[in-house]
Amino acid sequence: MTGFNGLSTMLGSLLLVATVASADERFVLHYDSPALESQGKGKGKLGYIETALPMGNGRLGAMFSGGIDTEHLMLNDITLWMNTKRGQDEAAQSSARKVDPKDFEMVRQAYRDGKYGTKAGSMESLSTEYISSQEPLGNYAPFTDLLIATGHDPAAVRDYRRALDARTGLGTVSYSIGRGTFKREFFCSYPNDVVVAHYTAEGAKLNLTVSTSSKHKGANVKVAGNRIALTGAAKMVKDDVEFMQLVQVDANGTVTPQADGSLAISGASEVTLILAGYCDYLPVYPSFKGRDYKGDCEKAVSAAAKLGFASLKKAHVDDFSERMNRCRLELDFKPTGKTTDQLVAAGSSLELENLYFNYSRYLQLSCSRGAPVPSNLQGLWNDSLKPAWNCDYHTDINVEMNYWMVDPANLSESFRPFVEWMKVLAQSGAYTAKETFGVDQGWSVGLNGNVFGFTGQNEHGRRAQQAGHWLCQNLYDHYAFNQDRAYLEEIYPILKGSAEFFVEYLAPWKDGSLVVYPTWSPENTYLAKQYSKLNKQAYGASWDQQLVLNLFTDCIEASTLLGRDEAFRKTLQAMIPKLCPQKIGQHGQLQEWPEDWDDPKDTHRHISHLIALHPGRDISPVTTKELYEAALVTMKHRGDASTGWSTGWKTCFWSRLHDGDHAHKIYQFLTAKRAYPNLFDFHPPFQIDGNFGGAAGVCEMLLQSHLRSVDNRANSIEAAAFVAYEKDPKNPKHFVPVAPDEALADAPYILHLLPALPSAWPNGKINGLKARGGFEVDLEWSAGKLVQATIRANRDGTCRVYSNGNLSAPITLKKGESKVWK
Repeated sequence: MTGFNGLSTMLGSLLLVATVASADERFVLHYDSPALESQGKGKGKLGYIETALPMGNGRLGAMFSGGIDTEHLMLNDITLWMNTKRGQDEAAQSSARKVDPKDFEMVRQAYRDGKYGTKAGSMESLSTEYISSQEPLGNYAPFTDLLIATGHDPAAVRDYRRALDARTGLGTVSYSIGRGTFKREFFCSYPNDVVVAHYTAEGAKLNLTVSTSSKHKGANVKVAGNRIALTGAAKMVKDDVEFMQLVQVDANGTVTPQADGSLAISGASEVTLILAGYCDYLPVYPSFKGRDYKGDCEKAVSAAAKLGFASLKKAHVDDFSERMNRCRLELDFKPTGKTTDQLVAAGSSLELENLYFNYSRYLQLSCSRGAPVPSNLQGLWNDSLKPAWNCDYHTDINVEMNYWMVDPANLSESFRPFVEWMKVLAQSGAYTAKETFGVDQGWSVGLNGNVFGFTGQNEHGRRAQQAGHWLCQNLYDHYAFNQDRAYLEEIYPILKGSAEFFVEYLAPWKDGSLVVYPTWSPENTYLAKQYSKLNKQAYGASWDQQLVLNLFTDCIEASTLLGRDEAFRKTLQAMIPKLCPQKIGQHGQLQEWPEDWDDPKDTHRHISHLIALHPGRDISPVTTKELYEAALVTMKHRGDASTGWSTGWKTCFWSRLHDGDHAHKIYQFLTAKRAYPNLFDFHPPFQIDGNFGGAAGVCEMLLQSHLRSVDNRANSIEAAAFVAYEKDPKNPKHFVPVAPDEALADAPYILHLLPALPSAWPNGKINGLKARGGFEVDLEWSAGKLVQATIRANRDGTCRVYSNGNLSAPITLKKGESKVWK
């Protein structure tokens, strides 16, 4: 039995009042019933994951149900994986298949000979036979479940409310029974690395039973005093991952250990549960082991318990709200008072659109921060031993999309887990480059990744691809936003390594241009009538070619800024014009492949050949008008309705095409038709990338900063901006990549204000958007026109502003200075 002092209780109550008073409907999800416990079956069916509310500190995650008779907390550790290997020698840990150079050349010959389809001897079958990894990828694993039984009868409850304040990161449940009022608070603390649950009762007493379990077989639960310890292991093919969860219960009543491993609390009016959980994972290649997980549990719980609930809550709210307050969207609407599930069911509304953006920022901060690995397909939250698509890292868009919004939405520290993971990939991928592809310099990674350095090719040759170029796009874009030279020094070896790989891997095609192969245009098919819908392997796919140009250009700029590798820089500059050109096909579309295979009836969810439009920067309405028009044709072919994440991407595409109303139409569909009751993205099933892609699209509607001014004397954006593709004089439908010179490194970014403002958002404001070049921007508009923009410099720098068709002269600001633009 432990007691609270009166001051702690009083401070907690005062802080609760202050928190409720400051709650903002633009940030609050709220419901009048608990989450569902039983898991729905089939696509679109609802269960716990789709209705419970998530919390997280980037590594440790939780969801709470708000159950009246039993509260269900689901816990996750983002580093806990299963069903794969760790602790092998360095080459084996990469998962790369060792390929004889003669066999790899035989595979490539099948591509040159056009061996389409899936039969023996085809590009696909030979890729499967010779280059596909034969090692298990594994899957992200669930951690534990914590149940808190109240003994309350749901039928007797009135005034029920379950809520999550995305600004403060606080979850709450409240209701009344008879004369008693019951309240719960939940949060996942980054400063203290614990999950906290706080129960209070007025006019009644709390009689609770706390128990815990894990889906992993063999988990062991021990109870002693006011603590429950659970230990277990996630099953691996090699070297099981051990983990521990420790829960401490403090109450102003009686706490009694039970024979079944639970704790019984009786006669209390205030109860605090503090939970810590860790596994033995460390991001050390190739062992990925060594954390003192048991010791860390003990330290975290003991330190948190010593601080007490009020101090833990204040530290959490201060930490979380500071980051959430950096960027705030305010659309002009009158709150309806509808619960969030009612809001989704009612269809699109400005209220829902505003909430969705703020909530997506909340999810980003909750699932990517301070951990050594990035958010996965479900962010941080998973309740299944066999999650969809392994809940892994898909590199053909998904993990990249997870990080599109971090910088523009002013959550830049959320990018650090991606950087740490990339360091491991580059180390592991060096073995894959050499063992599988015979490339001695640089590194390679395929379609799928895990937390143990898996960089080999997918198990099926149909999905053979490279991904280093796309992953590096995220890396360098983070530098573009923040202008941190120390960070550029840190990532340059990774960028250079990826470029080195492609320098050697690129091979001449029949027309002499350099192309990437084996590859595909992610998940899409061509010549389906002749070779079936599974005909996907290809050569020189447009997405690869666009990304190689992007990578080489970023390396040239980084090399220039850091003053190193001049010879390598010259090599890249010489290779760029030799890359396969971008082509406009027979339907006026941007070709997805070097051959004109596109089908105008194709509505595939992946639109990878528009990467140069978004998240790239090389196709634009103002710099490449003919490619822009071809991109428009492609977007019309693909249509509007799609899966959740594809809908998020289309919001970004239409924003970059400067069609705000079409971008808004897609965003409406995303928020109203591709959202579960808890606003998780509805792929289906749940995938978090749609949340992040949609939020990135909102940022793109309001501010774009991807173009560079290479002629600061020019008065028009068309004349000033760098152009990455120029028309081939021999073929007006082909556009050849342009090699930048070193001057690009000093070219100011162009801040385009309200480039795709929807007519449905006539009035509004947003504070704290970030722009490339090291700037923050506040925007206010009325009647569809800019009222004012405030540009603040986070670093010494120069930019140009483009607004209402006018391009400013260069604006130079010192760190901390600001300029008002009207």
